[in-house]
Amino acid sequence: MKQRTVLVVLFDGVQGLDVTGPMEVFAGASRSPGVSYDLRTASLDGGPVRSTSGLTLVPDSSLADAPAPHTLLVPGGHGTRGSHP
Repeated sequence: MKQRTVLVVLFDGVQGLDVTGPMEVFAGASRSPGVSYDLRTASLDGGPVRSTSGLTLVPDSSLADAPAPHTLLVPGGHGTRGSHP
């Protein structure tokens, strides 16, 4: 069984459901035989971010230090309109 890395990008103003929903789907799929997903999160600098609802999310790493993903998820939220790269 080959493990696939899924990287979710976190940023200030991210929509929490857009982070947790897909992560729950991949986590559920990993419980099936023959399927394995390594779920990771990263922010630009590796620091915590705050979602639109005020929830603080602590990433696993910075984007620069994150493992190369098989699947990259960029969730939505007001932070997508920010001035940061």
